[in-house]
Amino acid sequence: MGDPLPVTVTTAQSEPPRRKAPRNVETRPDVRLAPPLILSPRRCLSTLCLTGADLHPAPTPIISRPSVRRGRQKDPAWGRLLSDGCAVAASLPPGCRLSLPIEHAGPLPEDLLTRLTTALTTHDFEANRLDLEFTEISLTEDTDTLFYSLAALRDVGVGLILAGFGSGTSSLTLLRDRTFAGLLTGVKLNRHLFQTSDDEQQAVNRSMAHAIIQLASDMGLTTRADGVDTADTLSFLQSIGCREGGGMALGAAEPLPAFLRLYANENVSPLAT
Repeated sequence: MGDPLPVTVTTAQSEPPRRKAPRNVETRPDVRLAPPLILSPRRCLSTLCLTGADLHPAPTPIISRPSVRRGRQKDPAWGRLLSDGCAVAASLPPGCRLSLPIEHAGPLPEDLLTRLTTALTTHDFEANRLDLEFTEISLTEDTDTLFYSLAALRDVGVGLILAGFGSGTSSLTLLRDRTFAGLLTGVKLNRHLFQTSDDEQQAVNRSMAHAIIQLASDMGLTTRADGVDTADTLSFLQSIGCREGGGMALGAAEPLPAFLRLYANENVSPLAT
């Protein structure tokens, strides 16, 4: 029997298996756009000079919503607004104070001071040109975090504003207690006090507004109003001694570039908080 024939063995080349994308990762591009920030001018109602600006995120529809990895915490809206707001504030005319809403569904956030310090340092902005607006629910609980945070903010010149007053459940006792503790510098009337077509309801709302402005003034607080959208509302607020206001009658909300074009050269009233 002769030698066996040489046999060549070849290994079949197969395509490498396709790896499936993890279920918790969105493979499509995120086509959402970050909500643009808009500024509405705030004016001293007695002189109509610019005193500052109120910053709001413009509502923008979400086109797609990417999934989030498990264990990854979502940055709160107030935290993003705080960081973006300090960047915006650094561009404003000298003396112009920026007011930022800290909308948090619960007690004062424990990392508020840390986030604010980071934002101020990053954008090289002075804390004493910043106002923070808090809802009543954020100021209700008597905690060390609340008292320490507000006192620390006050000591570096940050304005502390109780916003949305006169709408929903508003506590005069809370307003009194936080003011006497030195943890508030201002109160802001809610726009819904001035947006009613019912004459009887309007009369009641204006009586409330008058009483709140008088009480806040007696306690040494800066008084503000949101929703100054008509000449009649402006005239009423001037007559009751409200110090500051914002709304369509005082200037429309604008994106930052437009705001700077309109107000960069305007004299800013030295109205202190």
